[in-house]
Amino acid sequence: MISKANEADAAASGLRSMRVLICEDEGLTVLKLRRLLTAAGHDVVGEAKDGEECLAIAEQVEPDLVLMDVKMPGMDGVEATRRLMDRRALPIVMLTAYSDDETVRSATEAGACAYLVKPVSRSQLLSALHVAASRFAEMEQVKREVEDLAEALEVRKLIERAKGLLMDRAGLSEAEAFRRLQKASRDQRRPMKQIALEVIEAGKLMAPTIAPKRYARPESPPQP
Repeated sequence: MISKANEADAAASGLRSMRVLICEDEGLTVLKLRRLLTAAGHDVVGEAKDGEECLAIAEQVEPDLVLMDVKMPGMDGVEATRRLMDRRALPIVMLTAYSDDETVRSATEAGACAYLVKPVSRSQLLSALHVAASRFAEMEQVKREVEDLAEALEVRKLIERAKGLLMDRAGLSEAEAFRRLQKASRDQRRPMKQIALEVIEAGKLMAPTIAPKRYARPESPPQP
């Protein structure tokens, strides 16, 4: 149970207090994550050491968010993420010792909303929670426009590309870029997939109006 002081810390960070399930087989990493989460006002509702245990605990405690290690004994984190998203979609942050493109691609295709490279600092963790919560909300909106989760994940990839173009071309933040796509979809009464595709096609024909910015992946912000 979290204290009133920790609840206030969570509110001050701009993110509501969340019930978090940690799926990680390294004991020291689990202890650190639990300490960071609790200090930030979040409630750790369970801990799992492999994918199978993660699925079982998630079904029992129904967390708001899962921190999922990629490499675990037995069922790995990518497969556990895929099964969790099939059963009960929720924000998932992947934990990995490597930041290679293949790992990121596999995690994203499974349904993860963010990822962190270990070891994890407080600022990195809180940033990833923000990213995961906001991207999951985006995906939930997309799911209302499409038939199934697999299609929603494909549309999400298009939206991520369109957001990146708007960020580079118009100097927008990620949140501002999504709101622009959202507004265009609402005003024109067309699915966000169509809006995103048009932005991507237009981007192929346009040179940047400002120098493209180099954005660090929001899931892995620099060490404080």
